[in-house]
Amino acid sequence: MYGLGICLATLKESGLAKHSVSGGVKMTESIITYRSMTKIYAVILLGIAGSLLLGYFIADSIFPFATWDWFIILGVFITLPLLITILGFLVGWYSKKHAIDYTDPTWTYEPAQYTIEDTKKIVKQNKRKNWRMVANSNYWIFFIPLVLLLFMSALPMYLLIESPSFSQLHTWMFALSLSLSYSVASIGALRATSNIASDDFTILLIRETIRLAKLQNKVPGLSHVRVVFDKAEQDGYTVFDAPRVVGRVSGLEKDGYIESWSEELGSVSRVLCRLYESEGHPEVLWWWFAEERNFKKFVEKDKTGYYVKYPISYKTGEPGVKDVNQVIENAVAIIILEWFHTRGENEELSLILEQLNAEKV
Repeated sequence: MYGLGICLATLKESGLAKHSVSGGVKMTESIITYRSMTKIYAVILLGIAGSLLLGYFIADSIFPFATWDWFIILGVFITLPLLITILGFLVGWYSKKHAIDYTDPTWTYEPAQYTIEDTKKIVKQNKRKNWRMVANSNYWIFFIPLVLLLFMSALPMYLLIESPSFSQLHTWMFALSLSLSYSVASIGALRATSNIASDDFTILLIRETIRLAKLQNKVPGLSHVRVVFDKAEQDGYTVFDAPRVVGRVSGLEKDGYIESWSEELGSVSRVLCRLYESEGHPEVLWWWFAEERNFKKFVEKDKTGYYVKYPISYKTGEPGVKDVNQVIENAVAIIILEWFHTRGENEELSLILEQLNAEKV
């Protein structure tokens, strides 16, 4: 089974355990060499100015004599803006691909925990400081050029159908739209394109992880919610990998934790609950996978495990990947109940179970 395979592979090394890549690289030079961007910036600026002048010349020549000539409409007001936008994208794409020279090092990773606010700052700083290496995609990169292309193709039809008196405003509207489409496409591609270093410097699934952490902040009985990365530093550069969320059960902060991952915004893909070994009681793990949607319990070195009942029931049935709070609530209850069965009950933990409406099974 997929879930069991991942489980067995990570029993010895959870997200909080040390994750490292063996070996090392002695660096006599910087792992990253920045190439000059002067020519690239010049090409982008020339393209913006050139598309503005071209758009003005074409619109000023055609708009006053606009007719239902589909060759002009398709060729000038649809094909030309599309080609200009593609050209801008190619300029940005080429610029990002050739922005650096990268000597891929052997990174040695260690887990590092951060608050949600600190995580947001790290992400912003990483995008700003390492923009040449980070693939920073955003919906506006694709949405704005599309809107501009539709506007430019519709402008001559508007003049023909509505037949307003022609003015220089229409000419400038087309020219500015053409120039803006080029600039957004080129700058957007420069930001969004990946290069040889992007795999190391782009923090994948971080938006989903931050959202997951925010949702878990609302779970009763869960405290010290943190975002955890595998972090590595070398030659003055810092990279972050494998973001996930870790929380502690109130009153049992030193005795275990709940670790979770997200692969889609507002959802949870897998959960690990760990109760440390203490006072002769073995370590216990529970895994929850999106494919199985049940907690599977592993005691000490047990590699087979068995499924356990949800201690909290809901009218909507068993929780799924979008029911983040419900999954984590059950994780909190499972750890507390195991503590009761092996170490004995206490008032603080009993109050948490009452808040969760958990059954003492």
